Amino acid sequence: MRLVSATFALALGLALVMGLPAAGAGSAEGSRAPGASRELGPSSASSWSSCPPAASGARFYAPAVADGARTVALTFDDGPGPSTPAILGILRSFGVRATFFNIGLSETRWPQDVEAEAAGGFLVADHTWDHPPLTTLSSADQAAEIDQVAAEQRKLVGSSPCELRPPYGVYNQTTLELASVRHLAVWMWSVDTEDWQAEGSGSPYWVDRIISLAESEGGGLEHPVVLMHNQSIPMPATVAALPTIIRYFESRHYVFVDLLGRTGPPGTCGSSAPFGRSPSTDLQPGASLQSGASMASPGGQFTLTETSQGPLVLATAGGRRLWSTPGAGRPGSTTTMGSDGDLVVAAPDGERIWSTATGGHPGAFLALGEDGDVTVENATSALWSARSGQDTLFAGERLHPGWSLYSPDRACRLVMEPSGSLVLQSASYGVLWSSVGVRAADSSAELLGDGNLVVFARSGKVTWSAGVHGTAGTHLEVTDAAQSVLLESRGRWIWSSG
Repeated sequence: MRLVSATFALALGLALVMGLPAAGAGSAEGSRAPGASRELGPSSASSWSSCPPAASGARFYAPAVADGARTVALTFDDGPGPSTPAILGILRSFGVRATFFNIGLSETRWPQDVEAEAAGGFLVADHTWDHPPLTTLSSADQAAEIDQVAAEQRKLVGSSPCELRPPYGVYNQTTLELASVRHLAVWMWSVDTEDWQAEGSGSPYWVDRIISLAESEGGGLEHPVVLMHNQSIPMPATVAALPTIIRYFESRHYVFVDLLGRTGPPGTCGSSAPFGRSPSTDLQPGASLQSGASMASPGGQFTLTETSQGPLVLATAGGRRLWSTPGAGRPGSTTTMGSDGDLVVAAPDGERIWSTATGGHPGAFLALGEDGDVTVENATSALWSARSGQDTLFAGERLHPGWSLYSPDRACRLVMEPSGSLVLQSASYGVLWSSVGVRAADSSAELLGDGNLVVFARSGKVTWSAGVHGTAGTHLEVTDAAQSVLLESRGRWIWSSG
């Protein structure tokens, strides 16, 4: 059963009978661009989608979390608009997630707000190009309404949406089938604040009414999805009511989630502690790296080498330098893990060139982690460390099975799983995004010279592709905002994981 208010359902029914767009609910002005009625079938639709296959049918309740806590999803339809910056500011100040179902035409008017939503770690979703009742359209025209928004969002933020909300909450089997081939999850709502009825008013009556509906309808549900709006007119009542609505659910210990199920403050990989200690290759007390000798991390993603020219160098398996001891060094130097706990680079004549100054800890050892971190540690703590800084993949570099890129804050990682999927993980090992394609064990991910990110099977067959082409200098980063992004050298996003 679709959950729409009786007043709105009556207005919608009359509009459908008369063949007119329904009033309210943030209907947008404008029309589709000429020639936009081409329907995308499964093959062409999947070429722009990085979304995992979606559950069939429409969904009304917020995603659950592992510990069984009650969850609430705040959603905003019909944006962006004049109130978008204020809504984003409130959400950031409270550190809560939200999902924005945007109209394509409005995105062309306020592109900077779409970019702000995505860059802030909020979920940007599809609410069609110009907000028609989809059930009044042919299959081709429904597809065009959906696909134009995807194209616009990809142009603005580098990724296509993975969530669809049909305008007015009306859909038919055609809508569901079109969403399915595009890997779009269809989302409705379970709490209707009816804030669109304020029609731009900020009077106390409307503020109180919005709050009352959110609390009375949502407080009795385990996993409510709250419908609010972000129209092309100012929404002062919605903005005024939002802090009270957030405090209400906070006081009842709801966990705020977006419709991907992500928790924690927006723009982060979650509220859990970062990944645990990485498996490591160790250099024990008294052991040395002679000139030209190397040690490799577990899995072989990184090497630590006492170079023939003197410096101790941490590098990727491909040879890109990530860290080195300062100074020019001395040819023929040796790196030794001293029995007193100090790591020392010494010249052939015994002169100390560099050391960690961690002496006084007998039994300490050097560890080269699977994540590229170099540490001197004992049984209880790390005494010194040099992080790899491996949060970027450049053209020609690969992620082999088990290899990862980390975000600068180390709370997110993009890992090439041995099963054949490229997966973005949260700090608690939750899947934030996964490549969609044919899984082939022992696959590798490579950033090609033309800027495209692909997953290769061991046979050389491409099993997944980002489907983009950049310019010289394109690189892949994992950000603290829980995204993997392909950027051109001038910083423009050309693809993101969502």
